[in-house]
Amino acid sequence: MTRAHARVALALGLTLVSAPAAVAEEANGKSLYQTHCSACHGAVGGGDGPAAQALEPRPASFRDVAFWKGRGVEQVRTVVKHGKPGTLMAGFEGVLNDAEIDAVVRHVESFRPR
Repeated sequence: MTRAHARVALALGLTLVSAPAAVAEEANGKSLYQTHCSACHGAVGGGDGPAAQALEPRPASFRDVAFWKGRGVEQVRTVVKHGKPGTLMAGFEGVLNDAEIDAVVRHVESFRPR
């Protein structure tokens, strides 16, 4: 096999692997969210999880347009990683690795109203 053939095979292999990898990453983000976030933020991101009633201030609703106004993915990532002062939102640094935090953030972003 020539070097050019090897590159083509590698490129095809990456293409074939990338779609299942994206699906697995999405499932991982959803699973991590359900485990670590849904008790407060709700199963579908409405800020209405079973623990939400007892929290002051209430957890954010990721389905609310106002939540996303002026807020980007990096700001959400920072809060997931480091927590939010003045709330019971604890940071997950040391609990989740960076790839897992990124997967959770992508899942949270899926709740953004269109």
